[in-house]
Amino acid sequence: MQFNSSSNGNGVSVSDSKYPKGVFVDLITLTKVDNTDSKYNDCNLFVEGDSGGPYPKKFYLGGNHVKDGDVMLDWGTSKKGVKGGSWKVAHFIEKTLGKKSNDIVLNDDGTIHEDELSKMLGRKVFILQYESSGPRSRDTWYFFAGEDEGKDALLDKWKSMSPPQSYKHKPSNDVMSEEWAKGQKQMASQSADLPDFLK
Repeated sequence: MQFNSSSNGNGVSVSDSKYPKGVFVDLITLTKVDNTDSKYNDCNLFVEGDSGGPYPKKFYLGGNHVKDGDVMLDWGTSKKGVKGGSWKVAHFIEKTLGKKSNDIVLNDDGTIHEDELSKMLGRKVFILQYESSGPRSRDTWYFFAGEDEGKDALLDKWKSMSPPQSYKHKPSNDVMSEEWAKGQKQMASQSADLPDFLK
């Protein structure tokens, strides 16, 4: 007996699959969207949704806004000088409710207004999860697709971008490049401690 190709577990031949290894796209119906406390983020959401499987999909989204002191000015992005920006939350709400980010109502403390949260319940959105090398076996990616866009829109976006650092199946060239950079940095820091005649 001979096997011609391996399967991804869903009966689809890996060589015929349009999904990268360890990447899963699901259409979920939102059953819970709540503000949660965070000492690191201006806004933080806990999201739970039903994908038709035995277990609900659960994830957190959070980030920081552009601020002037305590006054919220805009959604945070790296282009606006905010590391860990709140753009992820805005993007999720845009794809779920079909609203423009500037039309999303916030509370005075930067969290999402209760009316916005309640409008999301029962809505559908595509999420992408990937096998992770981090503390959880799967992570949820910070991009989403509206129900009308379809899962291919989200999958195409994944394929057009560099995978997250925690993606378990990163191409070996990416992993080798990262390891090389780490080694170079370590060597540079060690050589700084050497006497001049050994440098």
